[in-house]
Amino acid sequence: MIVLAIISLVLALAIVVIVAYHLVGIFVALKRSADHLDKVASGLVKVRDDTRDLNGKVETINAGLGALVSPLLGTNKNLSDIVKVASSI
Repeated sequence: MIVLAIISLVLALAIVVIVAYHLVGIFVALKRSADHLDKVASGLVKVRDDTRDLNGKVETINAGLGALVSPLLGTNKNLSDIVKVASSI
């Protein structure tokens, strides 16, 4: 009877040690994840701050490119006509 009690105690202690080991591993993994998330969050804040001034610039560039559409389409037509003439020779 005492042998069974000792075996039960050893098994219970082994289970507690194994569970504690895995809980410590989970804690370490979560801590590392939190550290990485802090770095990602600070990086995202930097990207946001660095790109804040781009909105006005992108709108200006877009307006400039919109003004170029018509001349570029005309150039494309002229080049197409040149290719037709050159290929008919």
